[in-house]
Amino acid sequence: MKAISAIMKTVNWIVVVSFAVILLLWFGDVIDLGMIGMWATDLNESGPTYRILFAIGAFYLVLFNLLYLIGRWVTRNYVSSVKVNSQAGSFSIAISAIENSLRRAVKNLPEIHDAHIRVYKVRKPENKPIQIYNTFSVWEGSNVTEVTDKIRTAISIRFNEIIEVKEPPVFTIILTNIVEKERHKSEPKKKDKEFAESAMFHGPEYPID
Repeated sequence: MKAISAIMKTVNWIVVVSFAVILLLWFGDVIDLGMIGMWATDLNESGPTYRILFAIGAFYLVLFNLLYLIGRWVTRNYVSSVKVNSQAGSFSIAISAIENSLRRAVKNLPEIHDAHIRVYKVRKPENKPIQIYNTFSVWEGSNVTEVTDKIRTAISIRFNEIIEVKEPPVFTIILTNIVEKERHKSEPKKKDKEFAESAMFHGPEYPID
């Protein structure tokens, strides 16, 4: 979402500034809009290539703006930080900080190959429980049921260490992949290397009568 936002702001800035510059030059009698019309006519008569390119550019510009507006409308329903009260006073914790900490807690498990965490908290109603989405991959041979229980426990412990909530969070845990351990693939190469080294340093053999 941040990448799309940056792209849209940059492209929209370029388009708006270019349009404003053209208007200023036209108001100042520096350029004639008829020249721009003639230029567009010449491009159109030279073939459909430029027209297609401009049409595609305009289409993607409109599409990206719509996606950006829809994304902003969806994300505004969720908070970006959580308020925490303590004896010394209140402070806020960014949702991204919670996500990163929970991800590290899950990745510390030996059975985990990789993990991704998303934490969502709606603005209203405020008493609605926080939702935690966890997608993960495990090494081949791991007991998936036991690993899932370990993940839930690890997330719960770390989450309670970071923040206290009235309602326990709602978990969504999804296994996305089972990965073969790399050491299994490297063992044949290791054996070949050891054999080559032993052959290299093996002394000459002489026939024995």
